[in-house]
Amino acid sequence: MKNLRLILTFLTVLSTSWVHAFVELETRQVLDVEGGKLSPFWAQEYVGADLVKEDLRKIPGLSPVPFSILDNGFEKAHINVTRDIQVDGEADRGRRLTANHGTNVANIINGPGMISMSELVDYVQLRKVYPGAFYINAVDEIHKLATPPQVISNSMGWPDERLTRLAEEMDAKGIIWVFAAGNDHPEPVDDFERTSAVISVGSYSPRGLQTIYSQESTELDILAPADDYQASINGRGELGLFGATSGATPMVSGTVANLKALLPTLNRADAELLLKRTALRSFHQLYSKSNKAGLLNSYKAVQVAIRIRQVCETDADCVRKEIGNRANYAFLPIALNPTVYNVCKDASLKLPKEDMQTLRKNFFLNSKDARFAKMLSCAYRNEGYSINSDYYDTLSLIQTNPSAVQKKIQNQAVAAVAHDYTNSPALRDLELLDGSFKEALLKAAASGTGMPRYNIELYLKRLEKVHPIQIP
Repeated sequence: MKNLRLILTFLTVLSTSWVHAFVELETRQVLDVEGGKLSPFWAQEYVGADLVKEDLRKIPGLSPVPFSILDNGFEKAHINVTRDIQVDGEADRGRRLTANHGTNVANIINGPGMISMSELVDYVQLRKVYPGAFYINAVDEIHKLATPPQVISNSMGWPDERLTRLAEEMDAKGIIWVFAAGNDHPEPVDDFERTSAVISVGSYSPRGLQTIYSQESTELDILAPADDYQASINGRGELGLFGATSGATPMVSGTVANLKALLPTLNRADAELLLKRTALRSFHQLYSKSNKAGLLNSYKAVQVAIRIRQVCETDADCVRKEIGNRANYAFLPIALNPTVYNVCKDASLKLPKEDMQTLRKNFFLNSKDARFAKMLSCAYRNEGYSINSDYYDTLSLIQTNPSAVQKKIQNQAVAAVAHDYTNSPALRDLELLDGSFKEALLKAAASGTGMPRYNIELYLKRLEKVHPIQIP
């Protein structure tokens, strides 16, 4: 099934030695990623989802946003549904299946605790859309609903260009359609998907690089953290992992729901602009000719929307004007506890929750100031989360020393060969790699260890066509 990659890994109870003040861990186990430690809710932390929900709870008068998910089925018992609506299950040739995919998507949007992106989502439609003909039925239903959705989250692929017309219909109604760009890289995104009136979403990894299989295009709007390690709840109500562009899409659609709750007149074009202008700078933006999408920054997007709401209230023309006003995107740093500045000097220093939250807010609001990313890298290092630490170190270096990021990627690629980290994002863009990668491939082939010979041969053939680049 296109655009579908689902990992259902059931997790054991977390060792109490990993329970820290600034991360709500529930019963999740710390994740092992390429030999490093990753916090269980890394994806939600990376976009500031918890901070967003806390701030939105303080704003009176926000109404839940009518919301639709188009997927391959859902388990109503394990989804936060407040209306008595029809919820499509999943079946194969008449045999009832557990609807894991759609249930995971729904929980990332408005599930319990740290999993969710939003507390302002009201599901009015949860529809099965596979095979392609079901899309037409689902969109026809939207036209008839007494309360139509304002946001559509679509983690499934499109069968043909007929969907382009349906997306245009929804866009004309002011309904924002958020769409998964697909998991077939390096295959291009189909033209009828690439140019449609949707917000297109790719996936990035815990280290901050685009997921190895996440497709790209010049029209890709935003990347969200998913990869293969995203915390969610499956169709049996069990804690598990989700990911790929299927998991990245609800991160964005949940963010759009929060923006629509603040700015009900927000349309797709303005939502795209808001997401792009608040996005964190990605490494591939420094060298790629086609891959210019930034990393989702839900916290800053919502803070900008709050500012615009205070100025415009419900005036649509005012909202559109203020979204284009760059002054609304500038924030002064928030005062930090002086102790926080010692976090890189003292490896034993573990920040209390309040200090960690303030540091994270400063990072989201002023991501071009490399100091905040560097301090976050040290804070996560001090807590034992080496992968989180590496991510923030990379975002700091993107601002100050991009060539050092390239060197990190080269080292990670060598390790991926030696340990057979098949889906390491360091293996995505071979033009970034140096001679050490080829040496690692030849060594693995000679020793018979690490990456399988078939994969080694594929990479060696690909290297023959690659023109290496050096990031200045």
